[in-house]
Formats: sequence, structure tokens, C-alpha cells
Amino acid sequence: MQTEAPPGAAERDLGGMVACAVFILLAVLALWDTTSMTDSDSYVFPRTVALAMIAFCLAYMGWQLLWPKPSEAGSATPGSTPRRVGLVLAMLGAAALMPWLGFVICGVVAFGSIMALAMYDTWTPRRLLVYSLVGVAVVVGFYFLFAELLLVPLPLGTLFE
Repeated sequence: MQTEAPPGAAERDLGGMVACAVFILLAVLALWDTTSMTDSDSYVFPRTVALAMIAFCLAYMGWQLLWPKPSEAGSATPGSTPRRVGLVLAMLGAAALMPWLGFVICGVVAFGSIMALAMYDTWTPRRLLVYSLVGVAVVVGFYFLFAELLLVPLPLGTLFE
């Protein structure tokens, strides 16, 4: 009994397509939830994100159905479960602490934690410096984009009020 597809056989990402279906359902739920909002400032952003999520999920599912990836038997390396769990815990921890520490501090800590968990190569002083600067720039950039340009209220942190 053969468990893997032979080399060259088409292989669809069924897990990714199921995840896309779940995300489409969540986006439809978000769209439905915005129907009770009367102020356009309140519903424009969630509707835009939900519609973009639906479009990208449908595009991915279509891509997988029309052009599946050729199978490369034996080439995939197994993932690291502790890293995956750490990723989820880092994001949940940042989200939980955001009301107290604020967006910027939690964003930088989450970015650093995720980078540390995701790094397979050895850390060099240069890599540490560059990644740290890029992480701070990305978080501060998103803060500026949302808080100043899009006027989305972000938590400043009750510890710093």
C-alpha cells in the first residue's frame, strides 16, 4: 500500500483549502456583522478586509484546483511542533497584554518572539541588529499607518496613561 504520491503526480494542498473555506466563512460572518453599523467610518475597514480575505482565499483555492503542485516524494521535512505552539502562544500573549502594554510594545515583543522561534539559521550580531531594526520599523510603521493615517484607535496601554 503506497502512502505517498509518486514523484511528478499532482498534489493539492487540501489542508490549505479547508483553512481557506473556514476563513471565507469567518469573512462572511464579519460582513454580516457590519450590516448593523450605520457609520461608514465603522464598516469600511472591516468590509474591505473581509472582501480581500474572500478574494485571496478563492484565488488560492482556484489555483490549487487548476494547477496543483507536482509531488516531490520524500522532499518535505517535518515541521517543529514546539515552534508552532510557540508561535500561537506568542501571538495570543501579545494580544492578551495589548490593553496593558499597548500596540507598539506588544508588537515589537511579538515580532521578536516570532523571529526567534522561526529562525533556523545561527544568529549573528549583524543578523540580530538588522532583524531588530526591521521589526521595530515594521511595528512602528503599522502603528503610524493605522493610528495616524487611517485613524484606527489602537491601544496605548493602561500602564502608560
